[in-house]
Amino acid sequence: MNAAQERVAESARLGRPGGAGGQGTPNSGNSPEAGGSAPTIDDFVNSPQSVAGRSAEEIAQVFRDAGYDATVEQSTKKGTSGNAVQVRIDRHPEVTNVQVHPGGGRHTPAGSPYWKISTSTKGKIWVVPADFKGADQLNGTIIRYE
Repeated sequence: MNAAQERVAESARLGRPGGAGGQGTPNSGNSPEAGGSAPTIDDFVNSPQSVAGRSAEEIAQVFRDAGYDATVEQSTKKGTSGNAVQVRIDRHPEVTNVQVHPGGGRHTPAGSPYWKISTSTKGKIWVVPADFKGADQLNGTIIRYE
């Protein structure tokens, strides 16, 4: 795993409930490595790769800052690794949920995170690393990041 992947994985882990107090590491850019303005909700739909490198808590805060209720909770779905964290968004007209997975499990090795954005307008949008396995079996749009 390279240094960039390690930073992204750590950020994803920090956004887990109970991980570092549930607080993510601030990321001022729209990508894990590049600087830029803080993302907006529109970025998450129109430029989904803007979630890459962001913790669940950081994503939730973007929605809270825009006036929406956003709750971060550990995933409890049976048949999964249990490592994913859900950001549940109430009352937003497009984005209903963002899943943050720190990596490890059937899709990626440990430390290789990915995100799934669930929308009411574009369906599921997966933001995944190059080493993601099984992308061809997923429903939705697949966007790769490096």
